[in-house]
Amino acid sequence: MLNHFCGRELNLCGRVLAWCVVVLPLAMTGCGGESVPEDYSGPPVVSGVVTLDGVPMPGVTLLFENSEAGPFQAITGAAGEYSFKSEETSPSLGKYLVRITASARAEAADSESQTLPARYNSKTELVVDVLSGQNAIDFPLTTGSEEDGTDE
Repeated sequence: MLNHFCGRELNLCGRVLAWCVVVLPLAMTGCGGESVPEDYSGPPVVSGVVTLDGVPMPGVTLLFENSEAGPFQAITGAAGEYSFKSEETSPSLGKYLVRITASARAEAADSESQTLPARYNSKTELVVDVLSGQNAIDFPLTTGSEEDGTDE
């Protein structure tokens, strides 16, 4: 019986020793991934205000588009403010073409019912660069006139 017990004891000791030699060093070193830099502030946060001739624009749609990601959509609130609600729905780092439509429907960008000049939607001239951290990107739009190339 003692031999049988010792055999089990040695088998158990062998397993514990193997666990200590193999598993414990791996656990102490981590997964091997890069550590997060101290100055990392998380995913970019994009927000701002849309105005037309200085007046806040409630209920307009902003589309942030680029060749690698998007489009990302936000709709302005009562004071013309917008923000992207979560990391999944927020633009990542990079340059974006921005289309602003005066309808909650993004597909209305080419509609004749647009109250905004085409240079802000179907023929947008708006380009922004989303950087890490906080991005306060306001859009002070103007109606302009036919003389300066708008379709108002």
